[in-house]
Amino acid sequence: VQVLHEIAGLLQNIGRTRGQEAYEFFVSVYLPSQNWPPDTALDFTTKMRDLDVKQFRKYFSEFVRASRPTS
Repeated sequence: VQVLHEIAGLLQNIGRTRGQEAYEFFVSVYLPSQNWPPDTALDFTTKMRDLDVKQFRKYFSEFVRASRPTS
């Protein structure tokens, strides 16, 4: 859980530091290159920008858990 929180914080710091440039990069370049659907990439990036740190950490942790394949 701690590692996911660190990653979430890093993503938000990148967004805050680089601003719109970072959000556009994630939505139009990086996330599509990882085969993310456009609506998922936009929703993720919007939450990364709009949620406070605690809310985004929780969202990100739940997102990663839900994305893991079940065996």
